[in-house]
Amino acid sequence: MKRRATWFAFVAAFAACKGREPVVAKVGGLTITESEFRSKLADVAPDYQNYVLTPNGRRQFLDVLIREKLILAAATDSGVQRSNEFKTEWTRIMDEDERALRQAREKLMIQLWREELRQKGVLRVPDEEVRDKHARFPKEMFVRHILFGSAEDAEAALKKLRGGASFAVLAKDSLDADTAADGGKMRPALHGEIIPELEDVVFRGKVGELVGPVRSKFGYHILKKEAEKPTKLEDVQDRIRIILEKQKLDQHLQSLQARFPVEVIDVQFK
Repeated sequence: MKRRATWFAFVAAFAACKGREPVVAKVGGLTITESEFRSKLADVAPDYQNYVLTPNGRRQFLDVLIREKLILAAATDSGVQRSNEFKTEWTRIMDEDERALRQAREKLMIQLWREELRQKGVLRVPDEEVRDKHARFPKEMFVRHILFGSAEDAEAALKKLRGGASFAVLAKDSLDADTAADGGKMRPALHGEIIPELEDVVFRGKVGELVGPVRSKFGYHILKKEAEKPTKLEDVQDRIRIILEKQKLDQHLQSLQARFPVEVIDVQFK
């Protein structure tokens, strides 16, 4: 703990510098500033950070940064940045950065908008709603499924399963890549955590029963309910709250659709 406190004191001393940023070293026309030193140091293991607190450690780490700057100086002096390879790759990187920034901006807007809806009460989920949901659906379902692109393929697989074929083996050909490798096993689900087209089948079906084909927006499913287990409210209340909040958000979005009409342009998606 004492060494960690010393490390924070070391960082604080750097951060206290005002005015023009202090330069630790120069390599040709390039510089290594104190903020760059701190930033690079933050990326290494904590034990090594403690070592850098010593005079020998600081100089050793600075030598590493000097070597990096020397390589950069040589690369810059070579004029490689004028090559077609550099320009092409740099354009690609800039495009990726622009896309990443746009996605981060959109994620932040959505996050703050949803928080605003919570504060306004639009997404508020009272405790009594959570308790009521659990009282009506107190069990967790354990299900396997196989997803097919056509009803014919699903029917053929169902026939094989009823003839004794292994569900896990047939599931390897499932179009659902997330579950195919695990024998078609889906995550244990509460009511509201399974896509609506499958929900009634799963929650009303009998344990061990094969059901299908069931059509959804993803394709045709063969389902096998392996188990159902009762849950305690305190163990699943956070999951139920998420389910109910999502339902309230979906209802709110429906009320907004008149303002934001949807038009599918590509005919293959119609």
